[in-house]
Amino acid sequence: MFPVISRTYAPIGKTPVITVSTEINARLYMASAVSPEGELLYMIRNKPFDGKAVIGYPEYLRTNLKRKLLIVWDGACIHDSPEIRTWLALRKTDDFFLAKQPHYSPELNADEQVWHQLKGYKLKNRCNQNVNALLPRIVKAMEELKKDTGLIQAFFRHPELGYNITI
Repeated sequence: MFPVISRTYAPIGKTPVITVSTEINARLYMASAVSPEGELLYMIRNKPFDGKAVIGYPEYLRTNLKRKLLIVWDGACIHDSPEIRTWLALRKTDDFFLAKQPHYSPELNADEQVWHQLKGYKLKNRCNQNVNALLPRIVKAMEELKKDTGLIQAFFRHPELGYNITI
């Protein structure tokens, strides 16, 4: 996750300085899911999502939510790997419904608003010396967002959202 830097204010004559980490190869990888009822579940990893991890996330959701799921996947190539296709072919269709988005269409997915909130508001103008400093900030921001069920419900009323869900 790269920091979002926007306009800020400082006393006249004192230029604000934001230091940046030199650990450019150290990253965190995240997945999240939101529900129209205002629920938020997320997973943070220190390595990229491979086919096994991508398969593990819907299983994690199914175990924790204990209901049928509509999973909206973006056009990431990992979502169309041979391992994922095999897993999907073996799944019962009554557990969840998978909706694949066209490439480069984040506005069609309510869950993209999680990243907008995280990068554009919760962690804006904050740089971390390393991943170990970033992780607790992400967890804190996600836990705060998780408590704001009204905001999460509003993600499903975004004017460009590609589907309409009524509760």
